[in-house]
Amino acid sequence: MGGRGFIGLFWLYLTSAFFQIFVNREIARWTMATGETIFQGFSRMRPGKFWIWFEAFWCFLSGFWPGWITGAAAAAAAVTGMWDWVVWSWIGLILVIVVFALSKYVYKALEYIMWIVWAVGVFGVVILTLLMTDATCFLDAVKGWLSFGYIPAGVTIAMIGPFLIQPAGLCWNAFHTYWVREKGMGMGAYIGKVTGLVAKPEEIVSVGYTFDAENPNELKKWKRWMSIQTITLVLFFVLIGGALFTFFISLAGYTAAVKYGLEVPSGWKIAIVIAEIFKKVYGPAFFSLFAFVIMFSLFDSQFATYDGLARVASDALWQEHPSISRKRPYRFWFFVFLGILTAASLAAIPVGTPYIIWLILNWLGMLNMPFYILAVLYLNNKYLPKPIRSRWYDNLLNIIYCIILTVYFIIWT
Repeated sequence: MGGRGFIGLFWLYLTSAFFQIFVNREIARWTMATGETIFQGFSRMRPGKFWIWFEAFWCFLSGFWPGWITGAAAAAAAVTGMWDWVVWSWIGLILVIVVFALSKYVYKALEYIMWIVWAVGVFGVVILTLLMTDATCFLDAVKGWLSFGYIPAGVTIAMIGPFLIQPAGLCWNAFHTYWVREKGMGMGAYIGKVTGLVAKPEEIVSVGYTFDAENPNELKKWKRWMSIQTITLVLFFVLIGGALFTFFISLAGYTAAVKYGLEVPSGWKIAIVIAEIFKKVYGPAFFSLFAFVIMFSLFDSQFATYDGLARVASDALWQEHPSISRKRPYRFWFFVFLGILTAASLAAIPVGTPYIIWLILNWLGMLNMPFYILAVLYLNNKYLPKPIRSRWYDNLLNIIYCIILTVYFIIWT
């Protein structure tokens, strides 16, 4: 977007990120208060056996297509000069299962990967972009990001959608529930974790439990957990983890177009777009360096997505069909669904990521978000003890965001 002159549209990113802080706070509220994931919570809603599978279906639909991995594979092929993006995509998908299977705790391995990728990706993007830009382009980018309410000429309805679901829209906000529990926040500390195949499986309970919300000492602990959660979301989810990376990527594209007069490439090989810019500006060495950074960032995104999808499906089976699921540990079903996801993606890889598929998946995901946000609000306001339920402003801001997404979905449709 930055390279195509739409730097003034990024204020939508900040607006969406603001609302998603409150979305993720409510997701965390349920998990910290009960130890359950929100998908386990959905099993309490009537009609039985519907809502959890309904959400699992939508998450699979909007998240299973291997778009991230094909972008990373394009970067890998460009950096190494070996094979093509199809082969690298297959390698990346197989690595998802191998890394998780050889980990003591699946989420711990994922977290280590994410931290390494974050350090390499964010600092790499920041430093390399600062090398190519100037003060004028930098100030233009800042002004564009802060141009609230401005829609640049030439922007289509479809171009607005991705900004409204950043930095973690569609089903990815819902996956925050797994991060909260795996980090042992609140009552999540008393629920089992998914282990790799090299470790002993842990018991995953199907029904959580909460604390005495009338006890002043427990309430004090609760408020501390909510404060930590909010600070974490603002600092890592929005500022460092999302906006910093996105700002400098948009600045790199804008600088390439304005300062160097380059036409930013487009298409499914979007992962190497910025790397191509550095190649034109600084030479092949910088192309390889930046493509390497982007490659790791996108591989990581696919790892996180498939982990979340496998857990959603496992939750649905574990909660609603105990006569089948209890014959095996929860971990068994996690790896079954992870294997199904990987097999489906291996078959889909040669197709690439056609624009129409990307468009349909985002369209469907936009429809689903208001459903699960309102479902989480329902859980928090109906089943949690009154002292720890959502506050009026939490409910209001989440409802406003749902209205925005719904209205946009109708217009887009």
